[in-house]
Amino acid sequence: MLRLRLKAFVLAALAVVLVAAAAQAQDWRGAGRIGGTVTDEAGHPLEGVTVKLFLPAVKEGTTVKTNKKGEWAANGIASGNWQVDFSMPGYDARKLSASVSELVRTPPMDIVMKKAKPTPNEEIRDELLKAAALLRQDKFADARAIYEGIMDKYPQVHQMLPLIARTYEGEKNYPKAIETLQLALKAEPDNVQLKLLLASVYGQNGQFDLSKQEIDAIDPAKLTDPTVVLNIGISMLNQKQPEGAMEYFNKTIARFPDFPDAYYYRGITNLQLEHNDAAKADLEKYIQIAPSNAPEIATAKKMLDMLKG
Repeated sequence: MLRLRLKAFVLAALAVVLVAAAAQAQDWRGAGRIGGTVTDEAGHPLEGVTVKLFLPAVKEGTTVKTNKKGEWAANGIASGNWQVDFSMPGYDARKLSASVSELVRTPPMDIVMKKAKPTPNEEIRDELLKAAALLRQDKFADARAIYEGIMDKYPQVHQMLPLIARTYEGEKNYPKAIETLQLALKAEPDNVQLKLLLASVYGQNGQFDLSKQEIDAIDPAKLTDPTVVLNIGISMLNQKQPEGAMEYFNKTIARFPDFPDAYYYRGITNLQLEHNDAAKADLEKYIQIAPSNAPEIATAKKMLDMLKG
């Protein structure tokens, strides 16, 4: 009998311990309630606001969200001083405290959340998107006004200078584009892309000696885009300077031997210079490595037929 009683006592004690442990694990819960509404500064309800409730005494809590009416409620919580944090993307967070009683109803928490001010990066990003849309419509002056506005507000953002230069380039105001790119290079003297862009604009402005000077100063290993050098050659070809153009096409092929367009334009240049065998080799190479749907394929084949005829 004694053993049975002892066993019953142990089991009862164990049950008490387990119940106490369960209560301790959930003692943020209780019979209390807290709730309220969240609106914006205009008084409109905010749906989807995260309301995080935390009871420091037990280091636990719960989380709810506001409904379409901006209402929120947390039921079944314990008495105590609760931390109540409100957060929602695009709005300034609110951190408040509230005293909850399981015996007395807690007054509703009706709060207003303010729109968060954009960070400089967010503001610049949004302005750049607006400018990009204007550029697609060839509204160069309007896009430039946005870039200049960013620089006025954030003078340290010198990366706007190349974008401003491109708006001048779009307007064919090459002297102003050159002036702006030179300013950009003062801020970033080792920027290869800026040097290539400046070389390209020099070429469009017919200043091929300065264009060549910029290209020759660049380490060939740092050339990652064949189109800039190629385009300078095309500009020279369009201005009836095939010998000068040939130098750029040779330079492009030397650095990018698998770039088909360079062979196409060098082939045309060789034709103009009456280097027919070289022209034939270039055009055959172009047809061999160019995509089958390249628009110049048909023209290249016609020129080859002419050479063979």
